[in-house]
Amino acid sequence: MLSRFLTKSLPLILVIVALGTFGMAAAQDKTVVTYWAWNPAGFGNTLDGGEPDVQQVAFNAAHPEIDLQVEVFSYPDYLSQLQLNMASSTGPDIVAVQAGALLNTYKEFFVDLTPRAEAAWGADWADQFYPLGLDQTRSAEGTFGLPMMNSAAGFLWYNKTIFDQEGLTPPTNWDEWVAVSNALTEKGIPGFFHGAADSWVNYDMFISLANEIAPGKIYEAEAGTVPWTDPDLVMAMDYWGQMFSNGIMQTGALAATQYPDTHQAFTTGKAGMMLMGVWNNYAALTNTGVSDYQTSYGFTENYEYGTIPFPDINGDGEVGRPFGGPDVVVALNQSSAVQDAAWTVMRWMMGQESQTIQAARLNVPAIKGIPFDDSDATGDFAKQVLTDQLVQLEGASGKREFLYPEIKTALADAMQNVAAGLQTPEEAMAAIEEVSQTIAR
Repeated sequence: MLSRFLTKSLPLILVIVALGTFGMAAAQDKTVVTYWAWNPAGFGNTLDGGEPDVQQVAFNAAHPEIDLQVEVFSYPDYLSQLQLNMASSTGPDIVAVQAGALLNTYKEFFVDLTPRAEAAWGADWADQFYPLGLDQTRSAEGTFGLPMMNSAAGFLWYNKTIFDQEGLTPPTNWDEWVAVSNALTEKGIPGFFHGAADSWVNYDMFISLANEIAPGKIYEAEAGTVPWTDPDLVMAMDYWGQMFSNGIMQTGALAATQYPDTHQAFTTGKAGMMLMGVWNNYAALTNTGVSDYQTSYGFTENYEYGTIPFPDINGDGEVGRPFGGPDVVVALNQSSAVQDAAWTVMRWMMGQESQTIQAARLNVPAIKGIPFDDSDATGDFAKQVLTDQLVQLEGASGKREFLYPEIKTALADAMQNVAAGLQTPEEAMAAIEEVSQTIAR
């Protein structure tokens, strides 16, 4: 009986086994590509291991032959992981970095993408990208990363609802900024809130001040062609110090962080203004973003938020211009054993579908021709804010990230010391210049 069953069933068993083996082979043939990042909004899943991001879902649908495995770290942990893994060739296939010091530190481990870009998009491939982003990922040595999305800083965010209630107008110059900050503080609302415990937002403030006083000079100082003791840069540091005594900075600013302290205070109507960039658009200008923060921060008011250019500091009647570059740069690891598949992922990230998703999140796309999607905007005012931002971004000038970690550390220390009254602006800038002269450029 058994032998007769086996004889009759053997062809079917063989087919089932063969199909099972084929299925295993098909699964095994799927190329695994790993991608590490710190920014879940860029392309990835949530920090707590939640559902894959819409970008990853869309990629998986477009490329079922690739198993894209994304891991998102907190920023401090991410820096540690890169330090531990890149030099030992155990890092991911695709690496997310920031333009500036982080890209500069690790570019020796990255592939020059110029040949792949030319093969994919033609000799004039760079023309499809916004220069604000791409220029900061390229050098004479090659293209060691591509901007996934752009970002810009140097905007003052203000709570329009509070300003309207108090009969106030957003400031356009230094004196107005001081006056408005004090007027709101007298009403029991910190006029301006700042997380001065965080170096990154302090850098944004100093670049904003320096570029308003003497546009571009801070980048000359970084390059070593102008000393950090230049009077214009000393003046920028002096204005920074004045903020802690003239009523602009809230009490306890040096102990506050930008996230969550500043962002929460501003979003919940407990502060009138903050310094932030366009990355806050989704949270503040869309119904979905505002609803999410109403839930997470525990408030119910439907505030209207807006942006204005950085106030005129030097008295020339011209407000500041935004500055920035790539919010996330993706690079191809030289140690990757699946570089072709990894490039397929990166090429998709730069494509129409992925970039449209970025625009839907109100991130500035890396490539031209994709406008902000304002379909979820909170109202006409929010739509106007988005329109104004794009106009202002056309005149964006300068970058956000410094090339040299030593400069970043020295500037962070100097700003803390001036804010705390431990150094004069002149002493602080001299300390930065001393470090600057030790850098081999």
